Amino acid sequence: MSARLILLFILSTSLTAAQPNYTRIRGAFGAEMFGIAPKGAFTAEAAYGYSKISFWNIQAGIGAVAERGFRSPAFSAALTHCFILNPYKRRSCIPQPGYRNIETYFEAGLGSFFVDLYDRGLHGGTNGQRLITPAGIAGLRINLVTDRWIYILKLRYTPPLIANPLASYAGAGVALGWR
Repeated sequence: MSARLILLFILSTSLTAAQPNYTRIRGAFGAEMFGIAPKGAFTAEAAYGYSKISFWNIQAGIGAVAERGFRSPAFSAALTHCFILNPYKRRSCIPQPGYRNIETYFEAGLGSFFVDLYDRGLHGGTNGQRLITPAGIAGLRINLVTDRWIYILKLRYTPPLIANPLASYAGAGVALGWR
């Protein structure tokens, strides 16, 4: 059932996926819910390594844990490679306002969150939580480019690579970026 919904979502974005250009992003600030963040996180990200069809993105965040009474923050980090979903010619440019200002990308990479093992008695090993909890990342990234800002929506599937009780299998994020 979920595979059908994902396929339907990808097919419905086919018109926005056919842009001939993409915009370089220097950095962004945003928020993420679930995914690599146990409950939610405020994030900062930077893009680098641009090629004609892709770029690398690094993200770091600080947030909360999805268990009651947890006092320590959780730190998250991700490294992803974003591929433009574009069957036509690809080149970097600054698009004209109102003209092909929605850009879509496939995002894949690795992420993790870090927690304090000594908070809430996690060091006792009763719930199996680890200090570092890596996860894979696969998702859709949609950028709305305006004259001044780039509004980013990220929908991610984040299966944990090591089983842990705090991890979630999906997440969403929003960010505000600049060129």
